Amino acid sequence: MIWQDVVIMVACFGFALALIPSISGKQKPERSSYLPAIVLLTAIAVSFATLGLWLSVFAEITAIVAWGILRRSK
Repeated sequence: MIWQDVVIMVACFGFALALIPSISGKQKPERSSYLPAIVLLTAIAVSFATLGLWLSVFAEITAIVAWGILRRSK
């Protein structure tokens, strides 16, 4: 495990945790916000996978799922 994987993992989990107030709140972002976020986060997760940064991939998937929950709760 390399230190960059741990740093990226912590940051990705932080992004997922930052979405919790939006998930539980009444106001939700527009489709023009969450759709590009999900697509771009998926591209980043694939990039991490090709580099073998598996902790980062797992954390990025967590952020993707959080955006998906946010989208569905609209």
